[in-house]
Amino acid sequence: MRIITDTGTDILDKEAKKLGIELVAIRSNFTDTVFSENTEAEFTRFYDKLRQTDTLPVSSQPSPAEFLELFEDAKEKQEKVVVITISSKLSGTYNGAMLAKDMAEYDNIYVVDSLQASLSERLLVEYAVKLRDAGMGAKELVRKLEQDRERVILTGVPSTLLYLKMGGRISPVVAAVGGVIGIKPVLWLKDGVIESRSKARGMRMAKSGMQSFLKDYEADPAMPVMFAHSDNAEMGQQFMEETVQQFGLTGCSLHEIGMAIGTHIGPDALMMAFMRK
Repeated sequence: MRIITDTGTDILDKEAKKLGIELVAIRSNFTDTVFSENTEAEFTRFYDKLRQTDTLPVSSQPSPAEFLELFEDAKEKQEKVVVITISSKLSGTYNGAMLAKDMAEYDNIYVVDSLQASLSERLLVEYAVKLRDAGMGAKELVRKLEQDRERVILTGVPSTLLYLKMGGRISPVVAAVGGVIGIKPVLWLKDGVIESRSKARGMRMAKSGMQSFLKDYEADPAMPVMFAHSDNAEMGQQFMEETVQQFGLTGCSLHEIGMAIGTHIGPDALMMAFMRK
């Protein structure tokens, strides 16, 4: 069985090889530069560019042709394919994969809308790999993913309101006032859409706001709690260690936020994802 996902997972190219999955690129397009590779070096260059720009890059989803090439190869080899995409409410990637499936005219292609993004999409993909490697078939795997995606929690905090303002998600006035008094929105992914759950003054209180999800939604101990940062590994490591100590967590991991979501929350942001019971 082949598992295909998009780079909205922030899974690095080298990690994809170890997991035995294939990536299709969601590209980040500045006026003079295109970023499409999921590597540490590419992420660093992306955030360096983002810090210098006054116009946000435009994201472009994978074309149906990119999916179709993979589907036709699987059809020729008579392999089953499970595709897991970034939330259809954030990107047209799911629709592109469905169009390619129709064009391939092959029944053994299954496309799952993760309703997740970035770290939480990664969590769901790694869960799928675990189930595949345990011998689960494609149809049952898809059923499990569509059932358990509702249990995945993603929360995050940007260090600045600048990129939310540049993307038109908040007004310049709100950004200016929030910047002066140090307001940080505690964001989460609800029904496939990014929403603000609360507002906090300063990063310390914002981190507490993120950790409150572990109080409100008990984490499934059989699943990892994942943490991520955008171009600030030291801050990400510190947040993970604080949370692990406070909640007695085990099996945690730290990752980097890539370009699809990093465009909107900017550098020096934090994320946490887990699956609730």
